[in-house]
This record gives sequence, C-alpha cells and structure tokens, in this order.
Amino acid sequence: MFIQTGGESQLAKSDYSAPQNSCYTYRDLKNRWRQIFGRVATLGLVWKLGLSQGFAAQPKPDATIDWSRHIGLFAANSHGKFCLSIANGALKLGQKIVLIWVPVEGERRELEIRRGKIAAKLAAPCDETNRQVTDSVYRVGAGKLDIGRIYFALVGRAIGLRVAGAEVKTRFGNRDLIFRSCTSTEGFHFSIWSGTELKEQEIWRRYFYLGYDVEPTCAERDFEEIKP
Repeated sequence: MFIQTGGESQLAKSDYSAPQNSCYTYRDLKNRWRQIFGRVATLGLVWKLGLSQGFAAQPKPDATIDWSRHIGLFAANSHGKFCLSIANGALKLGQKIVLIWVPVEGERRELEIRRGKIAAKLAAPCDETNRQVTDSVYRVGAGKLDIGRIYFALVGRAIGLRVAGAEVKTRFGNRDLIFRSCTSTEGFHFSIWSGTELKEQEIWRRYFYLGYDVEPTCAERDFEEIKP
C-alpha cells in the first residue's frame, strides 16, 4: 500500500506480517498427514473401547436361567419341622437363602422377609404329600419362624427387596421379580412373575396341598400354563 507525503510516495507500514515458512515440500505434507491419520485412528480406538465397556456394564436378562434351581418352598410339616424343598441338589453348607412370606391376595397382613443359610442336606423329605420328584431337601437356619406360614425360598442374593402393596418385589438374575400367593379350594398357589404390570410373565409356580377346604382367592391367570 502507498501513501502520498510531501509529493513523494512511501511504502506504508502494516500490522500484518506473513508467516516466514509458508511453503511446504511434498515430504513435509506427507509427514503431516501421517500425524493426522495417526491421531484419528488413536481416538477411534479409545472411543470404541469405551463404548464396548459401556455396553458390557449393562447385562441383559438371562433368558436361559433355570428358575427351579434358584427358587423353592420353605414350609413346616405336620410335626412343625421346617424344610426347604427345591429342585437343586448342589447347594452348599452356608449358602445364603432369602425367605419371603406373602399373604394371600386380599389379606391385610404384614409381609415377612427373612435371611438364612443352608445348615444341612436331608436324606428324606419333610412333607411326603407335597414332595416333587425333582426335589432335594435342606434344613435352613433362619431363627424362629411361624409354622403356619409357607415361604418362598430364593437361593442367592436378592437386590432391592421392597414391599409394593400386597406384593414383594426384588431384583434377581437381572430381572425384576414379583412374588404372589393365592388359594384354591384345598391349597396354596405360589407364583413368581417377571416384567412390568402391563406385560408380566410367570416364570415359576408351585402348588402346596393343605388337606382341608379354604376360601378360593386365585384368579384365572394363576391356573394358566407357564409360557416358555
């Protein structure tokens, strides 16, 4: 840029200064692109590893779990002796057991949740009438219990046990479970459901014969076949 001063032309000074090294050789450009691609590849690998770990931290429900090996009934026989009946002969001494008593639907009684441990494996069933072919029988140390109550027995750790109305809910095997009991004319129907209220699926059921008449409280759903 030129300005006129006293009839003479002089070059005006500017605040802008061009970079000293504005030209690159082919080798410089090639090295620069290698650096860029290397950084992009590294960032992509870090993102991929982080994403895969994030998915791994969110386990999916195990649709193949054999619920009969994890859930049984804990009840007293005619002599007042409590036993756990469950289709699992491999439980070890000291194995933790969660005991859940749920009142029959419609009854206004407080629910009961106990924790115990396997104390011994028994050679003979406590209750021949309600014995199933696949049952193994155990004695469980759980303190003093009401012999008039029949408990769900859950093998392992139940997360977030909570009472919701007349039901007990918990998290087990990556599923939310709901425990229910009702009566037919001569016995109890115990069932466990998975899912939400709008889309529930029965995953476990067992009948316990009483040998005397009781007032039926079961609904039609309590007699339907369990869908695989």
